[in-house]
Amino acid sequence: MYQSNLLVDHIANFTSHRDKELLAFSLLKSVNSMMVCSKVKIITANKKGDFISSVTLENNQCTVKNSSIEVEKALKDAFENMNSLSLEEYVLKTDEGYLLIRLLHHDRKNEQFLVVNLKDKADKVQSYILSGILSIYTNFFTLLNESQTDELTGLSNRKTFDSSISKVFDSLPEPFEEIDDERRSSSEKLSTQVNRFWLSIIDIDHFKLVNDRFGHLYGDEILIHLAQIIRSSFRQEDLQFRFGGEEFVILLSADNKKDCVKILEKFRENVENYNFPNVNNITVSIGVVEFKRSTFHITSIDYADQALYYSKGNGRNQTTFFEDMLSRGDVKEADIEEGDIDLF
Repeated sequence: MYQSNLLVDHIANFTSHRDKELLAFSLLKSVNSMMVCSKVKIITANKKGDFISSVTLENNQCTVKNSSIEVEKALKDAFENMNSLSLEEYVLKTDEGYLLIRLLHHDRKNEQFLVVNLKDKADKVQSYILSGILSIYTNFFTLLNESQTDELTGLSNRKTFDSSISKVFDSLPEPFEEIDDERRSSSEKLSTQVNRFWLSIIDIDHFKLVNDRFGHLYGDEILIHLAQIIRSSFRQEDLQFRFGGEEFVILLSADNKKDCVKILEKFRENVENYNFPNVNNITVSIGVVEFKRSTFHITSIDYADQALYYSKGNGRNQTTFFEDMLSRGDVKEADIEEGDIDLF
């Protein structure tokens, strides 16, 4: 019989986390110690059937992948069978043993599965204890998810922004001598290529007039539709936040500024061409800055905010990069003091 004190310790450990990634790590370690698995992982798929992330524990090492998720066909078929038959558990025979698959969580955006590699089938005691642990995990994950989600739009809320953006900032490489995209040769790009991130602040143009003319219920409807455009215009791995009011923040990855411009301009055009109920045409202004390790992330927010106000003060319905303002002499880095941002 699995020792009850160890079970309580595991539950106390994974319910102590307020970070979904750490929560996943803790669950995998608990399952591994209880069932002695060769591998255990959590796979997340969106409603389109695309696999968007995986968290794996193997040989006491946890790894996270948010792109290029490879899932074997037998496992894909198992997920589809579970969905079609509304199953919460599925056992798949393999050459090495068995795959025990459990549905962990599902909502309007994603589905999350636990996959356990076992040499032998789980016995009744193991299955019973696992069901209890996973029920607690699912309930806690749901509460955590709700606390980190904006109730109106379904995007991440202001509360999660600081920890999320700090995590990305800490993952960036140390500063190196930066060269403009136009000056960097193809060979240099390949040799120095790293993930580049861009912080953009989005504000709905004349939103106060919409609320004053049509009422706050129509204003809320615009925010809901805009959130849908954001989700369809950006990738799942691009961090998407609503700060309250009509302000949104996107932290997206792009290989270079040119690609970033294409992504943001496509989004801006999607908003401009969207037929919003009753109000019809809505536009957005956007301010952007490259998110780099050489610039403290609070300062980067200030820079993106400065670019946003340039967009709004020069005709609206446009995207402005802080770096372009800097090169034109419209602003100086020293002109902005940390903490001047009005977003918060």
